[in-house]
Amino acid sequence: MAERWTLETLSRVWEERGLDRRELMKLIGAGAGMTALTTLFTAAGPASAQDATKQINIEWRKPQTLGPLFSTAGYEQQVERAVLGSLVRMSDKLQPTGDLAETIDVSPDATQYTFHLYQNAMFSDGTPLTSKDVLFTFQRALDKRTGSIWTARLAGIAGAAEYGSQQAETVSGLTAPDEHTVVFTLAKPDAAFLTILADFCGLGILPEHILGTVAPEELVNNAFNLAPTVGAGPYAFVQYATDQYAELRANDSYWGGRPAVDSIFMRIINAESAVAELEQGGLDLIAVAVQDIERLSQNENVTLVSVQSPSMDSISCNLDNPIFQDKRVRQAMMHAIDRANIVKEIYQDNAVVRNSPIFGPEWMGTPEGLNEYPFDPDMARQLLGDAGWDSSRDVQMMYNPAGTATFNQMIPIIQAQLGDVGMKITLQQYDNAGVNQHLITDHDYEIYIGGGGVYGADPNVSSRYYLSNAHTPTGANSIWYSNEQVDQLYAQGRQTGDQAARREVYVQLAQLLNDECPSVFLWSPNTNFAFSNRLMNFLPPSYVDNRLWNSEQWTIG
Repeated sequence: MAERWTLETLSRVWEERGLDRRELMKLIGAGAGMTALTTLFTAAGPASAQDATKQINIEWRKPQTLGPLFSTAGYEQQVERAVLGSLVRMSDKLQPTGDLAETIDVSPDATQYTFHLYQNAMFSDGTPLTSKDVLFTFQRALDKRTGSIWTARLAGIAGAAEYGSQQAETVSGLTAPDEHTVVFTLAKPDAAFLTILADFCGLGILPEHILGTVAPEELVNNAFNLAPTVGAGPYAFVQYATDQYAELRANDSYWGGRPAVDSIFMRIINAESAVAELEQGGLDLIAVAVQDIERLSQNENVTLVSVQSPSMDSISCNLDNPIFQDKRVRQAMMHAIDRANIVKEIYQDNAVVRNSPIFGPEWMGTPEGLNEYPFDPDMARQLLGDAGWDSSRDVQMMYNPAGTATFNQMIPIIQAQLGDVGMKITLQQYDNAGVNQHLITDHDYEIYIGGGGVYGADPNVSSRYYLSNAHTPTGANSIWYSNEQVDQLYAQGRQTGDQAARREVYVQLAQLLNDECPSVFLWSPNTNFAFSNRLMNFLPPSYVDNRLWNSEQWTIG
């Protein structure tokens, strides 16, 4: 028989499990009896007050998948890395860092990368992790029947195309000399290959003994994608409660030793509620909108951190649509939006205006010789007129309102400023699944405003969004931009490790993309975190959705 609790007790336990108390009130208001709710919680194993002291609750968004071959978002990939482990992960400083790989050897000409796995690495079910699991993961990523988002990103591996189209039984550039060594041989030198593997947070390694019998074309719909119950990361997957949370627990089999934090709850919650939950102790780590910084700075139990972001907000135009193919239309949009003033007034100078997708790391910096596209509505109208723009036409602008209050505040401003120069904008709101459906799967959108990416990690990162062979759905080029000269410059920039030589190439590339405006470049908002003082050893990453990157080192104070 289920234990009977009072409303006060039930509310406390509900919140200890990382859930929103208002959702509990909704259930009660909808007629779900106390006995039924208590039974649900008893079956789910509610956290006791003692358990809660070993638990960390983190703001999250609803995932579309937790399958590493199909994730298009960093907030999903950070969980995959924590659960599955990856060869390399992205550090807080945007450096590719060994994860399951203890050491990495790179040939002088950057054509061969050798990964030496930790010999005591094993999956959470006790099965040893070996080079076979790594080979399996990358073979599935390259197999076009899988439909992986990684296919285009890994195209530089020797033999990738032949294997991907079933013209070869093995990938010639992917070998395993022994159980703990994997060698990647590339068709051409690529100084950015480690960054490719680490972007956004690292490609999770799949267990061959669990998924090896699943046909490539069936992987996308496999239950493992939302229940990765066997992994080699620091945390083991417990459950995903749809629209509520994902629960992770410390992996007893983790090669680096069991993490000190017993459990992590990734709570699906909107940004406004997250601030209140942090203040009340229901959350331990959130991303913070600029408007909430002052409010949270008054809370002595919370630490605030702001770091420069490697990401960029932009407007993607579907270049398969003839109305956006004239670059003067996209240039007009750049002039029509008062980017500098939006950064000043809305982002309160917690952002940097961008004029190309190439800006960093330190050795790259901001390329010189770029058109800064100052706010100039008259120039925008002239460019639209020269391009033959039909001002009576409605343009559908898609966006996901689940972002920060700052992001949502600037949407109607951009809508009005584009309208002022003769581009009538109708807003379309979708959740992440809806955005992915229209942006990636169906490719039937007109324009989309959003942000993300780790552009600042390496100038080559932007290639995944602009290369001709990276069109969605097997790549991240969702605008379907194609430019042979751009392709050549990206290839040239990867083929040397000399930073001065690379910079020279990427400056040319930035100037070309700045003129072409394949995307309407906006700004890089700072990454702002607020976290409970009881969360120790959290190292704030510059990429906002990589907050679990060192979760195995966390402790609770």
